[in-house]
Amino acid sequence: MTPALDPVTDIKARLPIEELVGQYCQVKKKGRQFVALCPFHNDTKPSLQISPDKGIAYCFACQTGGDIFSFYQAIEGVDFRQAIKDLAEKTGVTLEGFQKGETVKKDEKDRLKECLKEVQAFYIKNLKESKIAVEYLKSRKMDPKLAKEFGLGFAPDSFSDTYQHLLKKGFSRKEILDAGLGIQKDLKEGKIYDRFRNRIMFPIIDHRGDIVGFGGRTIGEDDAKYINSSEGPIYNKSRVLYGLYHAKEAIRESKAVVLVEGYFDVIACHQIGVKNTVAVSGTALTEEHAKMLRRYAEKIILCLDQDQAGKDAAERSFMLCKMQELQINSVILNHKDPDEAANKDPKGLKKSLSNGGVPYMDAVLDDIKKLDVTSTEGKHEGLKRLLPLLDSIKSAVEKEHEMKRSANALGATPSTFKEDLEKFSAQNELTEASVPLEHGEHRPEIFSRMEIALGLFLIYPEHSEYLSELIPPDAGFAKSVYETIKKIPENTKDISLETLDLPEEEKERAGILLLFCEHHGLTEWSDGLASRELHSNLIRANQETVKRKQKEITAQLLIANREGKESDAAALMNQYSQILKLAKMAN
Repeated sequence: MTPALDPVTDIKARLPIEELVGQYCQVKKKGRQFVALCPFHNDTKPSLQISPDKGIAYCFACQTGGDIFSFYQAIEGVDFRQAIKDLAEKTGVTLEGFQKGETVKKDEKDRLKECLKEVQAFYIKNLKESKIAVEYLKSRKMDPKLAKEFGLGFAPDSFSDTYQHLLKKGFSRKEILDAGLGIQKDLKEGKIYDRFRNRIMFPIIDHRGDIVGFGGRTIGEDDAKYINSSEGPIYNKSRVLYGLYHAKEAIRESKAVVLVEGYFDVIACHQIGVKNTVAVSGTALTEEHAKMLRRYAEKIILCLDQDQAGKDAAERSFMLCKMQELQINSVILNHKDPDEAANKDPKGLKKSLSNGGVPYMDAVLDDIKKLDVTSTEGKHEGLKRLLPLLDSIKSAVEKEHEMKRSANALGATPSTFKEDLEKFSAQNELTEASVPLEHGEHRPEIFSRMEIALGLFLIYPEHSEYLSELIPPDAGFAKSVYETIKKIPENTKDISLETLDLPEEEKERAGILLLFCEHHGLTEWSDGLASRELHSNLIRANQETVKRKQKEITAQLLIANREGKESDAAALMNQYSQILKLAKMAN
């Protein structure tokens, strides 16, 4: 009888790394591997290397990635425990009794998700029983099938009906508050009121299909037309796009996403057959949103409200999306918003969106033509609008093209316009430079010379006779790999990552090491070249080890002499003399 796989191995067996990465990035085949634009930094060329046989996806530019668990943790911002739970659910693997650090059990976030799921069922039931809410949706020409698909509901016009319902279902006061469903106005009194009252409720669903919050549209005379869940343990407005869960497949097929402003706009576009539509929820578009959009699409079609706020949002969206190297188009509506356009001219809106609109800069330059650019004021107004847009374009070729067109629109020469743009860019750089960097500019080398030498032994095990020339590593990953290589039988021609006798986290690093060697062209050597390069790398690894040991012993010797520890100093001097001998051998 075949022994059952442990959950980690089972999940890896069921979920190929390229399939997981493909859920977040556009993956392209390259030889035996795949590549993608790295989702962890502003990548301009495919830097993410994906190796199906090693089960590794890693970016050597920003040094982020790993196996399916590390990749998922990095892209979702979750810990290992949450990653294994999510991926087990995706793959149908049972986690009962599994432990890694701590038992995988129901935690705070699970309870909040259950709370939101329960309240959605409550809202849906209320919608069915509320004639006024049903009539309101009819007045908005909402298709009942789409209302059901998007999970719309109704929050009753009561201060505590929702709160009392959740208490009866076993949820605590804290859970109701943390889920963003209640408001505690007076801490002394301790009374909790329903956050949403007399509102059509839109569940905000993340890209994994979990409800993380709600948006509510009043059907009464409330001053606040829309209110949204407050941010909390599971809801971060900057990481969620409304409708993305329903639109993912259509976006992947078209490689384009329609960006609108509101909940009704999204559903209205779905109603006319434009299913690749999403909206921000409760906030303006953020850099996180733009990065998320880049995972799915190459083109963004802005279809925003036609008021000044909509135009400002379009400019901000252009700049953020351009920083992610996305193509930005725009659809200019003859109505106030996409919802109204879908109701009054559904065929026209569908045609405009399906055709992809016009390049956003074309629309901007059409607006600039309406200014009196013969006047100083007109030129100033045009520059004020154009400079931030052009500064956000990363492609030098595209920037030069748009700069020439902008100069022409303002009646300026390309050289004088370029001068103004360079001044604006320099000022921006000064502003950005005043903000402290979260990380230093220089990244440490991902692998030491020692680790690279050991990686070559894993690739060319038939040359393991050279291993005796290597100064043995004394700690960490390198020591584990060294000890593993020593156990490999003679005449072994090929080594599988799965067969390496290493802990799971070190096996993952070994996979990244092998991918690094492959990425740098170290895996296709002839026998003679492999022999020479192995020997050369051994020498460099030994030199690196000797240099490191010399520094360590010198530092320890200074401390021993300063503290008058003569016996320690004598022992260290003896070690230092041994290192000098090694140094001669290493050279």
